[in-house]
Amino acid sequence: MPGGKRTDLISQRDLEVLEFIARFGVVPRSAVAAWAGTARTVTIVREGRLRKADLIRVTRGMGEGGPYAACTVAGLRASGRRELAEASFSWTAFSHHAVVARVAAQMERSGQSLLSEREILALERAEGVHALSATLSNDKPHRADLIRVDERGEPFEAIEVELTTKGAARLDELMRAWRRAVVERRVTRVVYRCAPRTRRYVERAIERTRTTEMIDVEDLWR
Repeated sequence: MPGGKRTDLISQRDLEVLEFIARFGVVPRSAVAAWAGTARTVTIVREGRLRKADLIRVTRGMGEGGPYAACTVAGLRASGRRELAEASFSWTAFSHHAVVARVAAQMERSGQSLLSEREILALERAEGVHALSATLSNDKPHRADLIRVDERGEPFEAIEVELTTKGAARLDELMRAWRRAVVERRVTRVVYRCAPRTRRYVERAIERTRTTEMIDVEDLWR
């Protein structure tokens, strides 16, 4: 590995965890532990190995979830995810990163298969078309936080994690954009995973835009 870092103690399971971090960009320790099914001590020891090998960077971050990890360029190569860009730490996005990663860890531990937003972006760039995104009124693409894929690897469900309240106009625009995405068969359905304070605003937007047949609302943690 570059820089002469020791990687001889990096296991196959370490590389699998590294790929999870690569896929989600900035990942809290709690999400890594949930995805890998490891206790705190094992998670911290693994984090130390990956950090010592220069495969991840770690920062304390903010809020719940513990320190946050992101892959280095060497980590992206080692995980086999060269198509993904190196993630940047953003103080304003830590909470959202944490929750999305925890939702993904929970779902994948239950056997479901997902695409992260970073994977969606990489696929669309490779294909040269926004095939998995909703298109807003200004023609800009809007990517879901997650897309669930079926047993054949085909995308079918867009998942939005809604933590903060948005204005009615913005929510209505998103609902209409996702309705077009369903009509165009980019995805089959859309699910909003909502925090308690945001659920009623999303439900009202769905009612206003008459998108109840295409868009569902669920509690963030089920």
